Amino acid sequence: MFKVMIIDDEPIIRKGLRNIIDWKQFSCEICAEAADGVEGAELIKSLRPDIVFTDIKMPEVDGLSMIKEIKDSVNDCKIIILTGYRDFDYAQEAIKLGAFDFMLKPSKIEELVDVVKRAIKELKFQRDRAEEIKKLKELYNQNLPILRERLLFDVLSGINTNEELIKAKMSLFGLEVSDFTLLVVENDSDGGDGSERDDPYSSHLYQFGIINTFEETVADDFKMINVTLDDKKIAFIVKHPDSRGNYIDLIQKKCTYLQDIIANCFGFTITIGISSEGHGAMELSTKLKECMEALEHKFYIGNNSIICYKDLHSFFRSEDNSLLENYQKLLSDGIKSGNEILVKKRLKDITDYIECCGGGISRDSLKNFYCATVTLINNIRVSVGAESNPKGLLSKDISSLIRMIEKSDNIKDLNAILEEIAISVVSKVNIYNNRGIKLIMQRAIEFIDENYSEQISLNEIAEHTFVSTYYISRLFKKELGKNFVEYLNEIRITKAKELLKDLRFKTYEVAELVGISDAHYFSKLFKRYEGITPSEYRDTVR
Repeated sequence: MFKVMIIDDEPIIRKGLRNIIDWKQFSCEICAEAADGVEGAELIKSLRPDIVFTDIKMPEVDGLSMIKEIKDSVNDCKIIILTGYRDFDYAQEAIKLGAFDFMLKPSKIEELVDVVKRAIKELKFQRDRAEEIKKLKELYNQNLPILRERLLFDVLSGINTNEELIKAKMSLFGLEVSDFTLLVVENDSDGGDGSERDDPYSSHLYQFGIINTFEETVADDFKMINVTLDDKKIAFIVKHPDSRGNYIDLIQKKCTYLQDIIANCFGFTITIGISSEGHGAMELSTKLKECMEALEHKFYIGNNSIICYKDLHSFFRSEDNSLLENYQKLLSDGIKSGNEILVKKRLKDITDYIECCGGGISRDSLKNFYCATVTLINNIRVSVGAESNPKGLLSKDISSLIRMIEKSDNIKDLNAILEEIAISVVSKVNIYNNRGIKLIMQRAIEFIDENYSEQISLNEIAEHTFVSTYYISRLFKKELGKNFVEYLNEIRITKAKELLKDLRFKTYEVAELVGISDAHYFSKLFKRYEGITPSEYRDTVR
């Protein structure tokens, strides 16, 4: 039930409002009445009604002053001004204060009922929306652990490299990663031996056991976040209590203890790769690579080992350019989509990353990267040329660009070469894509022009242009600023206007000739577009 309060210094008005409307019919009840603004404000604050009818001029405190006092405490309350004062300033002030409606005494019953109906409708909408938001919040909170893990998985894997977006999401999800050490725990069981660990359900239970055991093991000294990488590997982000201590020895002791518990309780062994110290979420991807490289060396060290990345100096280690290769793919994808804004962003990501690495990437590796990327982009250029001009395939020699890269002695020149070819090719792709869109729309419009007199549908247009109904629908809105039905109606009305000039055709015959079988609907449609009926239009052109 919705609670209604009446505030008016005239008892007859309060009685009239109470009795003249069938409140139960609208799921309402009168919760209180008041004779002035002071009493009214107190009752509103205590009873929190949904609808308030109030006068303006009352003893002690007037209605507008009362609204100012209580509005913040009852935001959703629908306040209806019912007054005998016709001063426009009152109405204007009431609207500024957020009054739902402003009515003059005396008001007809129909008008009162109508305003109550509208207030109820809005209250129901607000209530339903509030319930929906509450459900969404509950669902969000239920899925928050999954969302957190998914974000960290994407950051660890290098799928998400947008620092601004990562920071925003981590703040939203209540995640904080500053100084840390990353661990990856790998189940040493090879599988395929018929053991129960081969079963996905059992594998999940063992991973659950590893996570819970490690959480208990480190709880007194560290806070940590776990991320499942696959069926055999779990990453643990072990957060350092402060930035001053060296925690590697303590972490190794915890890892040894975890290995003992797993071997004794579950009957299998685990190998643990430990990264060097990390600082901030943007280093998670690099530290995962360190852990994975450490785990690869269990081939030499053996299962049930704890392998620290810092101890691998005696082994061969190749330069890791996987992140640069990922940026190369993202740049290529942006060029293929014809999105110049995205390509410029990808170019900036590449230059920022290389600057951030400083001397961490060798001169030869950088030049190889720029040569490979320019070659990849040139291949896209050649493909676009072949599609747009198959008889005259573009085959410009790229050797000059490669020679420029090889001769370059600074990053600035390398970036300029990459930017020039990237922007040039993405522009060509964009032109090609827009030409393709124009061709699709041309075919669609020609089909409509030829078949407007039939009962054609959007699905037929899609089949004729070899695209989906959703895609062609979006193109109509984007290219013409109107949907398919609106465009078809405009064509039909334009053709109808030409036919109406010929007196041989009756109005219903004109309707049929333009593909509208219902003459009454045709008349309504014509009036909607032209402002007059077909008969009236015919009279104007005689």
